[in-house]
Amino acid sequence: MDVKGGAENIVVWLAGALSRRGHAVSIIAERYAPELWPQEQTGGLDVRLLPTPRLGNLFNSKQVRLWEYIRHLKKALAEFDAIVCQHFPSYYWATLARERSGGSYRVIWLCQEPMRKLHAKATDPHLLNYRDFTPPGVDNAHLDEAALGRVKRSPSQHQRDLRHIEWDHAAAAKCDMIVSNSAFTAENVQKIFGVQPVVCHLGIPLPDETPYTRGGYAGVITTLAVRKNAVNVIRAIDVLARRGRRDIPLRIAGRGPDRENLERLAANLGIADLVTFLGGIPDSDLAAFYRNARLIVYCPIDEPFGLVPLESLACKTPVVVSNHGGPAEIIEHGVTGLHANPFDPGDIAAAIEALWGDDARAQSMAEAGSRRVREYFSLEAFADRFDSILAAPAQTVR
Repeated sequence: MDVKGGAENIVVWLAGALSRRGHAVSIIAERYAPELWPQEQTGGLDVRLLPTPRLGNLFNSKQVRLWEYIRHLKKALAEFDAIVCQHFPSYYWATLARERSGGSYRVIWLCQEPMRKLHAKATDPHLLNYRDFTPPGVDNAHLDEAALGRVKRSPSQHQRDLRHIEWDHAAAAKCDMIVSNSAFTAENVQKIFGVQPVVCHLGIPLPDETPYTRGGYAGVITTLAVRKNAVNVIRAIDVLARRGRRDIPLRIAGRGPDRENLERLAANLGIADLVTFLGGIPDSDLAAFYRNARLIVYCPIDEPFGLVPLESLACKTPVVVSNHGGPAEIIEHGVTGLHANPFDPGDIAAAIEALWGDDARAQSMAEAGSRRVREYFSLEAFADRFDSILAAPAQTVR
C-alpha cells in the first residue's frame, strides 16, 4: 500500500464495505504510505504491516524472506476466519502458513490477474500476437519491446520464474476458492491452473448523481505505460486532425514511464497543441475530470477488468473501450459505450468521432451506462457478491 492504483483501491474499498457490514476486517501489507490514502477511505480500518525481513534483506535472499514472513504469519493469521489474498505471492504465503500452523481459516484468492511475467502466453494473448490484430498499413512497432519483455528472460530470471511458477501452482491448488474479477481473468486462470474460478465483478464507490453534460474534450486517464496504449489514442487524434477535425482536443491524466515518449509522439505528429498532459490528478478531482470530458477513451491491451470506464459512466460520460478483455466484457457495445480495436488508430478515431458529433447518442449511452453502473457495478453491489462468497459453506467454495 505504498502505491495507489486500481488493485490497491479495490482492497481498501472492499475492506471498508465489509467492515460497514459488521465484519472485523484487517488489511495486512508489506508497506504502507498513509499519505496516499484519504482518511475517508481508510478511517477505522485496521492496517497491519508485516515485519521487515531483516535476515532476508541482509543476505538478499527471497528464500530467507519467505521463511521470516511465514514465521510471522503462522501466528498472525490464526485469529481470522478467512484470508483474502490478492497479488502473487500473498496467497502462497497464506496457504503455506496455514499448512505449517494447522490453521483452520479459509484462503480466498481474489485474482485481479495472474502474474503476467510468469504466465504471459495466457495473460497477454493480444499483446504477444498484436500483428494478428493490426490492420494492413498500421505500424504498432511501439509494442515490440513490451511483447518481447513478456517472453524474453535472462537465465537468472528464467530460473527464478520457474521457482515462482512452481510456488504459484502449489498455492492455487491449496486455495479454498479463486475469485476472478471478470470472465476474461477466469478464462486465463482456467488455462494456467486448470481451476474454474468464481467470477465476481468489481464495483466502485458512486459519486453524487448529476445531469448529463456535454463536455469539451476527449479524456484519457491511465498509467502512462506501453500496454495501456495511449500511443494509439494520440494517433487517433492525429487521424482526425488530418481529416480536418482539429476541434477534438485530448487531455491525458496519469503518470508513468512512457510520458516523454508520448509527448514526443504528439510533437512529431504536429498535434502537440491538441494533446495536453495533466500528470496525476488527485481523487478529489476525478469526478470533475470525467464530467468535463465529452467522452473517455480507454483502450489498453489485455486489461483484466478496468475501473476507468465504470468511473466515467458513473459521472454520465460515455466511453470508448478496447474490443477485448475486461473492458469489452463490462461495456455493452452500442448500448453503454463503443468498442474499438486498440491496435487500429483509425478504428479508435471513428469511435471518438461517432460520439463527439452525436449528442443524442452520446447522452443515451451515458444514461444507460450510469444506470448499469449504479445497479450492478456499485461498491455495495460488489460487496453483496463478495459477502455471499464469504457466507458460502466451506464445502461448496471450491
